[in-house]
Amino acid sequence: MNIKNMSKFVLLLITIASLGVLVACSLITSEKSTSEDSNISSEYHNPSRLVSAKWLNDNLNDENIKIIDVRKLKDGVPVAYNEGHIPGAINIPANTTFQIENDGVKGVLPSADHIAKILSEAGVKPTDTVIFYDDIKGLWASRALWGMDVYGHADSRLLNGDIKLWTAKGYALSTDTPTIKATNYSFTGEPNLNLIVSWEEVVASIKDGSAKVCDTRSPDEYTGKDVRADRGGHVPGSVNVNWVSNSAEDGTFLPKADLQKIYNNANLVSGDKVYTLCQTAVRATHTWFVLSELLGYANAAVYDGSWTEWGNRTDTPIDVK
Repeated sequence: MNIKNMSKFVLLLITIASLGVLVACSLITSEKSTSEDSNISSEYHNPSRLVSAKWLNDNLNDENIKIIDVRKLKDGVPVAYNEGHIPGAINIPANTTFQIENDGVKGVLPSADHIAKILSEAGVKPTDTVIFYDDIKGLWASRALWGMDVYGHADSRLLNGDIKLWTAKGYALSTDTPTIKATNYSFTGEPNLNLIVSWEEVVASIKDGSAKVCDTRSPDEYTGKDVRADRGGHVPGSVNVNWVSNSAEDGTFLPKADLQKIYNNANLVSGDKVYTLCQTAVRATHTWFVLSELLGYANAAVYDGSWTEWGNRTDTPIDVK
């Protein structure tokens, strides 16, 4: 190769190398941008079940997204919602939509028809991406998401954090109530009744060791110092992991490694079948979400009757140690 051709060849190599660097930098910038836009760790088992405040703010005008504020009513009025909510959000109180009293047991999951009627009135469609939020670190929002999963809604997600984090980040609140066009909502997916267990199944697990019970209440409730039913205490052999352990101070979920350490220390590992409970299966759904969606425990389920049923029965075993 003569000197002239050699020079051309070197110039070509330099050009190719420069293009490679530019492409690499572009990819790194793109990945960083995506990460910053989502603020959701890809290490989670199913990170798509969470959205960040930034992502939600960027997608407020997406007509395929329904934002649901699940905060409670006060004397029949959505006071907290009226004082300020995420723009475009609709108020569907979780405690009356995803809980009822049945056979004397308070707080259990209503029928699919009960929930579908309320979703219809709120203008929700089966094809919508539904995003739930509350003001207690996603506690009641997790109850709503779990209920939607039980009956087969295709795409439900949680805001990672709550409305307090939303305002702390400087995002706008609204006092306007969106115009709602009612739909004829119906659950189109297959129900997943494996996400619910009965008191009989919990009793059986004590006898045969087929599942571990995770009590998500406070330590005082677990030991029987704080009694909120006819009897106090806990399911024999159950472990106590207070639901508040799942979240950082700002209400977002802890990183996967930190969550895994918490549950491994409680002797709950990924291959286990785990039944979660609390008083009325709200804190229990928050922990179910962590185990199932963030850590990938394939056999996590919620004892929906929880302590309000177990502690009020006379034929269920109780330990106070």
